[in-house]
Amino acid sequence: MEFTGQIVSWGYQYLDNTAFLLLAAAGLVLIYGMMGVINMAHGELMMIGAYVAAGAFHAGAPAPVAIAAAGLGAGLAGVVMERLVVRRFYNKLLSSLVVTWGLSLIISQGTLLLLGPSIQNLPTPFGSFSVGGFSFGTYRMVLFAVAIGLIVGVWALFRYTAFGVAARAAMENPRMAAALGVDTQRIYTATFAIGSALGGIAGAMFAQTAAISPFFGQTYTPMAFITVVMGGSANAILGLIYASLSLAGVQTIASNVFNVYVGYVSMMAAAFVALLLMPSGISDFVERRRARAMER
Repeated sequence: MEFTGQIVSWGYQYLDNTAFLLLAAAGLVLIYGMMGVINMAHGELMMIGAYVAAGAFHAGAPAPVAIAAAGLGAGLAGVVMERLVVRRFYNKLLSSLVVTWGLSLIISQGTLLLLGPSIQNLPTPFGSFSVGGFSFGTYRMVLFAVAIGLIVGVWALFRYTAFGVAARAAMENPRMAAALGVDTQRIYTATFAIGSALGGIAGAMFAQTAAISPFFGQTYTPMAFITVVMGGSANAILGLIYASLSLAGVQTIASNVFNVYVGYVSMMAAAFVALLLMPSGISDFVERRRARAMER
């Protein structure tokens, strides 16, 4: 029975780590992976989502409504950011990094000045279950289910809808898309808003497992960037899935064999090695292998 509990514990941790990476990077994969903007304010969009969710929940809204409000609030903040600042820096990686880093400082410090160092946190719902003497929080599995649902939803949006076709065309060749009648500026704004909304939803979900503060999102930003960069831009969604599954596996094994800190460091080291071997990311490597196989 104890062995069964140990196996379930490893599997539980693996799904939890995967959910963490998928949720943290889901919005960033659109903004960086598809639009060529290094959005250093992604963590602040997550923080906005956490604050909106907490405010809505403590005002009496059910948790699902509070999470939806978080996505809407972060999406609107993303529209303002894109229209006022970000649209001038598409495909300018270093410039977008500096500008959005400045935005992140303004938002986090402004929140600290206006709302103080912390607010009332959100409770973790759904209780727990036990297997072989090990206790597990049910909400962590809900996080995994939501992460999968969001990824599938984003993939379907950009794969099967008219908006998705126009968005992919605008990202691939904006001049040609504009010549064919696509309003590229509107597409960019909508895509940035969707990525921001996904960040807000992730922040609201994470807020039910961690303390909320003006610097809440900075905990998740580094690994979100590493996951997206490791995934590559040849197929951003598929690359995100590959990277999340790989890094979560490394973290789970190292954390159980050694400790949580070694698990985190091992995940960073694995990403470093992967990028040395595949500088353009996993998805580019997979696409090139697939193209070579088809040529044969």
